[in-house]
Amino acid sequence: MWARHDGEFTWIEARAEWAPPCTLRQYATAEEVDALDVPPPGAGVSPGRSPGRLYAWAWSDEAAGRVRARAFPGRGDGIDEDEATGAAALLLTARLGRALNITQGRGSQLLTAPGPDGLIEVGGRVREMPPGPSSRPPRLTR
Repeated sequence: MWARHDGEFTWIEARAEWAPPCTLRQYATAEEVDALDVPPPGAGVSPGRSPGRLYAWAWSDEAAGRVRARAFPGRGDGIDEDEATGAAALLLTARLGRALNITQGRGSQLLTAPGPDGLIEVGGRVREMPPGPSSRPPRLTR
């Protein structure tokens, strides 16, 4: 795996099989993803997967490859939502087989692109937020 920074995004290149497993659950709309409550620990369990890890996602613009996502680690350790999950973005890109522009959490952006020989490039940036309790992300507008 390699990493680079281009001034705006930090990038890695990796294979989906290197990422820890999680449940990728598609929803009908980005608004439905925004409205999700934090699930109880273990809610992301499915056969053959790590307990608890849930990546909720929906197309916000399928033709453009735009996705709205939220990640719930489900460990019961007080971290209810992961702001930017490159590993889950890697798995979703592998499943869909196309480049994605993912808005996750309260404003993080992840860009992905499948490459040669099963490698996937993942780049991202996060929006700095003041410390405090996690809350439902703001509603996104186009």
